[in-house]
Amino acid sequence: MSRAATFPNGPAAGRKREPKGRDLVSRYDEAGYGDMIRALNTVHYAGETTFYGTASLRPCEEALFCRYGHGSRILDVGCGAGRVTRGVTTLGGNITGVDVNGAALDAARASTPLATYVEASMADLPFPDGNFDQVWCLRFSFNALPTVAERQVALREFWRVCAPGGKVVIEAFNWYFPGRFGLLRWANRLDAAARHLKWLGQGRRGSLPLPPRDIIYLANKATGAAPGYARLTTVEELRHLAGDAGLARHMQVTDEAGLIAGSLSPVRNRHRGYSTWLLLSKPAEDMP
Repeated sequence: MSRAATFPNGPAAGRKREPKGRDLVSRYDEAGYGDMIRALNTVHYAGETTFYGTASLRPCEEALFCRYGHGSRILDVGCGAGRVTRGVTTLGGNITGVDVNGAALDAARASTPLATYVEASMADLPFPDGNFDQVWCLRFSFNALPTVAERQVALREFWRVCAPGGKVVIEAFNWYFPGRFGLLRWANRLDAAARHLKWLGQGRRGSLPLPPRDIIYLANKATGAAPGYARLTTVEELRHLAGDAGLARHMQVTDEAGLIAGSLSPVRNRHRGYSTWLLLSKPAEDMP
């Protein structure tokens, strides 16, 4: 479940008016929100290596490899402890895993020493332009990026290292997913409202609440792992991100079934599936 972000000495202290728009964004930047989330996720993902170091591919990922991956040079962005990289390597695929978390990569190398792993941020990929036919960011690794700027930079990096004629595939948590009986959706909405009301009740002083649709969740993959962070995106948000990154004409937003079937059926703005998939298709002759 989500909770208020803690910023020592409260960047909101002394303010009497609620900031809006870019002013509020700058307040989070000044408070070091992105750095705080990155530190949290470093500990979280390092603690879950016992699970992801042995977990297998999901059926949708096997289907993704069968449709798009055979004979392709694949980049697994946010590979963590190597679950997807290991699984695709076992299937005979040509795949490279990249992640910023050194502890997770150590676990990945230990479980699959023949696979290729690189330590780097997804917002600064150390590969030449057009180096991969497929760039995959699966199982919600994209949702671990805490700021709009980082998400936009990451999209541009995915696009840069994707070869002409290739594809960028991103799987994202969906804010509108209702969960069982709609309870998850209501829990997230009520928690966000409670955080905001608490901040207002403190006279907008002290710690800022988490931004809307950001959550801190309890780890459930490994005993004793630290909580993790996720940005729950919407269809509209993914479209805006791709558009602001200059990729609107190459973008399709679909669901898991549409991606795997190849129909790429569009989803409505309040799509209620567990995940949303953003597909960027690079022209065979790349256009500026």
